[in-house]
Amino acid sequence: MSSQVQSLQKQLGQLRLEANVQRIPVSQAIEEIMDYTSNHAVEDGLVNGVLQSANPFRDQKSCIIV
Repeated sequence: MSSQVQSLQKQLGQLRLEANVQRIPVSQAIEEIMDYTSNHAVEDGLVNGVLQSANPFRDQKSCIIV
């Protein structure tokens, strides 16, 4: 019986935490995401590409072992 009470208390605590989460409208969240991405597009390697000299995954010109 006590394990059931503990389980219900744990669920109640989780529900209280979830009820107190601050929520915003989807339209506001989308607007904030679009603003963030447009403001940080200059720094994004997927948008602008990566300089070949700064790319650690580029093919090596010569063999390192030799």
